[in-house]
Amino acid sequence: MKLTNRTILLTGGGNGIGRAIALELARRNNTVLICGRNLNTLDDTASASDNIYSYRCDISVSEDIEQLLAAAASDGHKIDTLINNAAISGHYTLAKDFDISIIRRDLGANLIGPIELTQRLLPILSQHHDPVIMMVNSPSCLLPVADIPFYSASKAGLHSYTWSLRKHLGKTMKVIEIFPPAVDTELVSKLKHKKMSVKTFIDQMFQQLDQGKNDIWIGESKIMRAAVALLPFKLIFNIINARRSDGGKWVEP
Repeated sequence: MKLTNRTILLTGGGNGIGRAIALELARRNNTVLICGRNLNTLDDTASASDNIYSYRCDISVSEDIEQLLAAAASDGHKIDTLINNAAISGHYTLAKDFDISIIRRDLGANLIGPIELTQRLLPILSQHHDPVIMMVNSPSCLLPVADIPFYSASKAGLHSYTWSLRKHLGKTMKVIEIFPPAVDTELVSKLKHKKMSVKTFIDQMFQQLDQGKNDIWIGESKIMRAAVALLPFKLIFNIINARRSDGGKWVEP
């Protein structure tokens, strides 16, 4: 599948891999609508290409989604591709930390928001002959990273929703799921192990998209998928979570 000459809505396009995806899509002559909570970073991305347009939208807020879609339509954009990329990740100690507003924020940004945006866009996407939906997920959807529990839980939910969405849409719409490794961005800045460069990730992601793959596993995410498939879950879970991913130690209550 060649991603060219499309009108693409990309969430979280202001920084990290979202910015890199937006720039590559624009280079391929797509019209790219990027949205997020920080208009300054979005505008900075948009300033790099005449093919990129920025919209402020917190996808965890229903009213923001409504305003985004109305603004895009008013500007004459006919969206045929959606890329749910935006995500929030926070480190928490469940035995001590409890703030329901943070839980709702994380689940809203990572799970409820992408689902609502997708469902609201389905009638618009279905007007095109080859619509595409992409979910940027995480290998933590298969194997939770215990010190980012809400991120892991939300990605597991998004993975489940994506499979159900494929079943419901059948051949009417292409649904793609992307599983990055730890990429050298602010989102995983606390991780101590080696990270893949943004350029390497983008090159490998678009190579697999060009090959027409529906499930795109890159770098260490492929290793984690194989480990979960071949070894006892508890064993892999304990290995992955032997130390906190921010480099600290687990403290037993």
